[in-house]
Amino acid sequence: MCGRFSQSERLDRLAEWFGADSDDDLPAGNYNVAPTDPIRIVLQQGEARKVVAADWGFRPFWRGRPEKREPGWINARAETVLDSPAFGPALRQHRCVIPADAFYEWDRRHRPPQPYAIGPADEGGMLALAGLWAQTRPGEPTTVAILTTEPNRMMESLHHRMPVILHPDNVDAWLATDAAIEELVPLLAAAPEEALRVWPVSTAVNKVGNNGPSLLEPVDDVAMTLGLG
Repeated sequence: MCGRFSQSERLDRLAEWFGADSDDDLPAGNYNVAPTDPIRIVLQQGEARKVVAADWGFRPFWRGRPEKREPGWINARAETVLDSPAFGPALRQHRCVIPADAFYEWDRRHRPPQPYAIGPADEGGMLALAGLWAQTRPGEPTTVAILTTEPNRMMESLHHRMPVILHPDNVDAWLATDAAIEELVPLLAAAPEEALRVWPVSTAVNKVGNNGPSLLEPVDDVAMTLGLG
């Protein structure tokens, strides 16, 4: 699964990176995004690509109103998404990208669990997480889920799932409103190991209320015992 990530980039850089215009009053950057948090997503609206606000926790129209506090789904499995009554329609019509500096996973053999950040291999890059969006009713918040898939070799020591990370060359195809399903399914594979890097970070990220750039800083006193590399 993907249960926590960082989305701290300045809005202007994020919009430029994805070739998008941005709505007003978007959520601020967040180094410790947790389920239900407001985030920024990229989607296609007709001829325009936009950065808009959404809540992390997918609720299809039949899931109920937000005030009922029915939980949304933060992840959708790539292997079953096409046949899912919740996610299948969104895969066909409501795809988005969730920009991220990195996502977090934990080595739970440690007490407390040792967090790791997983980000782009290229310094200054950005992850494009494949997402699906929904809106229960007009005027209500857009909600999103992150697609997950089986891990690559680098990630399997940390978790049995990882987010679907789109190659930059595939972002246009993912967001295209006229994309055919057979063009989309091959994009839902694990990212190659060489596209990512992993580093240990402070256990401060374990607490949802903590935030700030220090959460992404490497810690030097943690031995890398994951068999990575």
